[in-house]
Amino acid sequence: MILRSFPRLRRRRISIVRGGEDDLLSYTVEGDHHLVAVNECLLPAPDRALIGGLAHELVHIDTDLRMGWFLRELAWNRYLSSHWCRMREERATELRVIELGYGRNLLAFVRYAHRLGRTFSREHGLLYAEIGRAVRKGTE
Repeated sequence: MILRSFPRLRRRRISIVRGGEDDLLSYTVEGDHHLVAVNECLLPAPDRALIGGLAHELVHIDTDLRMGWFLRELAWNRYLSSHWCRMREERATELRVIELGYGRNLLAFVRYAHRLGRTFSREHGLLYAEIGRAVRKGTE
């Protein structure tokens, strides 16, 4: 997945770890090491769904690496403090996931999350129907 869609990440230290108390998936940085935490409830998820969630987090990492450290810090602060910035970032991230060809995987991830009782609003990214329309339109 990294080789095909995220060439910038090839030489980066990225680990997938168990964790994420409230979030299904989350991404943090410790020095030059990027950590994607996967909530325990996702462990039985189908591969297709996991790929959709991981693609989302890898797009976040790739986007962050395109910025210098100062702009990245500003972006993280805006993300944490502004509902609108968070919503814009999440929606742009999911559009990029679809552009990269992982739209069906993203749909599978959202479906699996719904089975777990999770709900998503615009603040979390694209709505299920929006992802479905984008995939059907052939943007994938």
